[in-house]
Amino acid sequence: MNKSQIPDILRPVTRTTMSNVDIFTSVLDPVNRTQNRVIFNLRQQGILNAGSRVIMSVHPDSTATPGDAFLPVAVGIAGCIDTAILRAGTRVLATSEQFGTYYFARRGVHTKSQKQNIDMPLDGGCNNVGNSPNVDGKFAVDVGSAIYTTSTECSVPAKYKPVTDQDDCPLYSLALSDLFPMMDSLQLPLFAMEEVVSVELILKQQANPDTGKTMLFKSAPTSSKTQYGLNNFQLHLDYLQYDDATMNSVRNMVYSNSGMPFIYDDLSVTTTSIPAVVQPAVGAVTNADVIREVGSAGLKVKNVVVCEKNAAANTLFGDYRSDSPVHPPEFNWRYNNRIVYPRKLFNTSFMRNEVEHVMRFPFSVPNAVYSHDVSNQFYQSNDGRQNELMDNGVQFEKQGCVAFAGTNFVTALNLEKGPQGEGTEILHKNILYERRQIFSRNDFSKRDIKFFTEYERSFLLRNGVLIVSA
Repeated sequence: MNKSQIPDILRPVTRTTMSNVDIFTSVLDPVNRTQNRVIFNLRQQGILNAGSRVIMSVHPDSTATPGDAFLPVAVGIAGCIDTAILRAGTRVLATSEQFGTYYFARRGVHTKSQKQNIDMPLDGGCNNVGNSPNVDGKFAVDVGSAIYTTSTECSVPAKYKPVTDQDDCPLYSLALSDLFPMMDSLQLPLFAMEEVVSVELILKQQANPDTGKTMLFKSAPTSSKTQYGLNNFQLHLDYLQYDDATMNSVRNMVYSNSGMPFIYDDLSVTTTSIPAVVQPAVGAVTNADVIREVGSAGLKVKNVVVCEKNAAANTLFGDYRSDSPVHPPEFNWRYNNRIVYPRKLFNTSFMRNEVEHVMRFPFSVPNAVYSHDVSNQFYQSNDGRQNELMDNGVQFEKQGCVAFAGTNFVTALNLEKGPQGEGTEILHKNILYERRQIFSRNDFSKRDIKFFTEYERSFLLRNGVLIVSA
């Protein structure tokens, strides 16, 4: 069975296109909740709507200055989730590790309108970039998203900022389809499953003196420790119930001798790094050639999304960014003894285009936010960034908007093929990432790299019991 053979009622659809269906909404409290982990058990009824949402809150330590705390601007509450796990009984259906960074990469394709009018009220992030109100020809936080008190001072709207009291704190939410890629194409028939389906969230911890893991601060707080409002965790579920004939047809398939097979997408993460070098002299560069393996042998891979981070702190984005090198890297991919590109990529426009192929939407950030390519004038100096397009004269949460520059440098490898977008089977050896890193005077630190590999898995639902692929 391919994805096109999945019954239509098990595919995500918008409510406006639904017909002949009743929607039952339920508010579910966790069966287990601590500061480290929250678990929900879903009821065995109807079809689980992929748009069902997790509700939660996070709070600064009581010693923090009121109004100073804000969520990492590019991910909001998503930074608080380290790992999301979907289970049926004891069997793991899907796992999203390093979720905050993955969500950051995917959120880059959201339009400005979506970021402002949908994302910000739901996840609490605030990273729309538009024309600066301070200097013509430069960029800053968009005036439609941030609250400007002057042309040079702005902040996250107060209603999206965490406060110390969990009873007064804003509630944030994430959709199940945000947490698990499988739910972009599949809705679970809970009514035909004998085992209880559960959603487990492993929460990110921020202790003093950390910042940027779950929360950041406008000014240095006495303590940067954060905690979760455990009473605020809920799962708002929509169960879909079609007419008896339609539901019985699914049940009959599940309880047939062959059962009902499903193909879906899951994630794996490979982490690595490129070591720092001795700081080059003014105007000089140092090259380093590295090869890194991406865990993928034996998998049917659809794509690989790459995020990388330098050693510097970012006072607006925290841990959730992908930092562009001053000099664009040159890289290629190798799999199944095949080289992907005739020569290493070095053109950032081509890199961005590859990301858009993977995500199926334009990357909705200015070039100055995607990379440093446009701000560099290498004919003047190899040190780079002589033509900064972000307006550092605009202070966002008391931080210069230059903090946005080059923070969305996501790259990708697309391995989908055929009309159904099937993955490519990686045979006996892992995918290889071959890269030339160019270090310069202002860019010579260690770089941490995360490879998010989206691959095909399958399960068989027979007699109400799941048999899951490795």
